[in-house]
Amino acid sequence: MLFRRLVALPFALVCAFAQAGDGGEDVRARNDYLLHCSGCHGVDGTGKPQKGIPRFTDQVGYFVTLPEGRAFLMQVPGLMTAGMSDARNAAVTTWLVKAFAGPSLSVDFKPYTVEEAKQYRASRPVDITARRNSLYAELLGLGFPVQ
Repeated sequence: MLFRRLVALPFALVCAFAQAGDGGEDVRARNDYLLHCSGCHGVDGTGKPQKGIPRFTDQVGYFVTLPEGRAFLMQVPGLMTAGMSDARNAAVTTWLVKAFAGPSLSVDFKPYTVEEAKQYRASRPVDITARRNSLYAELLGLGFPVQ
């Protein structure tokens, strides 16, 4: 019985969020986040920093200020292995940045494009953890309060 409840939980979350009432693409992007990203980063974007899973809340917007950081957000393993189209990858990444960036999001943020998704998929770093660590160091050097 517990197994059935655990299996049904992601579906229930998706249905609950889908009824929240925004546009179709936003609903699909939010559902994609719930299905492919929230297992690690949490429904609320808080992540699990103690286990090496970064939080999105109030800091993910800093990453898009750097070209390498913008690319990095679409090159993470969970997104690369989700099996979604480039359009859906772009939509879910745009959605999560808007949903979780808070004050870290610049007013000139541009949504991700299908072309970017194709480009970033083809140029994924060999060592994603090293790339993330170098981006954190660069952002900290620029004065951004990333954790």
